[in-house]
Amino acid sequence: MISKLHCITLKNMSPLDFNQRFYEDSFSREEFLRRLDVASNSSYIKISMIPFGCMSDPVDFLDQRYVGKKYVELIKNIGEDIKLFKLTHSIGAGPSQTVVSGKFFMFKYDDLSNVYVAITIENNNFYHKELKPLFNALFPDFIFNFIKSDSLKKLIQDFSNQNDITDIEIKRASQKLRYQDDQSMSAVTWPNMQLDDAFRFIHENNGWFKSLKFDAKRHEAIVTEVSIDRQGRTRTDRQFLLVYDSFIRPSAKMLMDNYRLFSNRSRRTTENNSPRPLSIDYSTDIFNDVSINKTFINVVGQLEKASISVLHGNPYLQLSITDYIDGSSFDLWVLQSNQIIIVPQLKGTVAGIKRLISHIFDTFAEGEINNYEIAT
Repeated sequence: MISKLHCITLKNMSPLDFNQRFYEDSFSREEFLRRLDVASNSSYIKISMIPFGCMSDPVDFLDQRYVGKKYVELIKNIGEDIKLFKLTHSIGAGPSQTVVSGKFFMFKYDDLSNVYVAITIENNNFYHKELKPLFNALFPDFIFNFIKSDSLKKLIQDFSNQNDITDIEIKRASQKLRYQDDQSMSAVTWPNMQLDDAFRFIHENNGWFKSLKFDAKRHEAIVTEVSIDRQGRTRTDRQFLLVYDSFIRPSAKMLMDNYRLFSNRSRRTTENNSPRPLSIDYSTDIFNDVSINKTFINVVGQLEKASISVLHGNPYLQLSITDYIDGSSFDLWVLQSNQIIIVPQLKGTVAGIKRLISHIFDTFAEGEINNYEIAT
């Protein structure tokens, strides 16, 4: 545990001295998180967090590896399986070449298999232009969350209720609105809206938030500024532990739930090659009009790096989908007006299932994911 005197010392350090001390020390998991909390309550440290899933040790994909023009190396192991990496990106060539570098930490959740968190205290440009693109490029080995609109709202509400927050004010919103059947429109706004008003607007316009930045206030005083996106990636400038407990832990739990639900769906791994379908269930009869079939076919057909064949289009739907990224394949059925059935074929990976469901949620409509029991 960090002593009170040590906390004061950390707060009084310059950014350069703080970073040097933070990277050189070794500490337990508890102390690591507490130090980040001290850092976040200083005026010069912003902390960025990326929860992600990986079926094997992510160090195998990172240490001494080039990902495009980015080079990653493991610098040191810190206590309790916390690892420190350095990311270097060479931009351009010859005399005009520039080199950008920064560090990030990574650790595994003790009680959640296959779930990890990457954390950096580097600047905004490093996080957005270097670290996020690096992790995105590692899909499908690394997978990320997809937080539905109602789940995102609940996360923020729970954070507010548990920490005596009296006001949530949305300062920036990146959103996508579904309109004109199979079309959609992206927008970035600075609405200064209250939480309920923002989500009412997005619901009325058949859309979803890609990311939100909000001020959490307690009786007019700003407690912290938080940014969170649909993948669960979160940033904060104050009160790190409150934000970590309210957003990263639940997001990690969602990832673990996805792994459990999506795993072992490939027919080649099941007894007698039997199918193990999933369903997306809706509270309304979303397919009550046959014209919706065409809209659904069109939006599913927009899935990148995949082929889609329409086997039946009316009155029921049957699509065949092959994902070129990892070779997963699926049959997709609509047999009743409030449900989509996803049937993984010989290969149906966690990443492939997640990508298909995320695409349906983004372009068509969000629903509840369940195990589908085949009637016998």
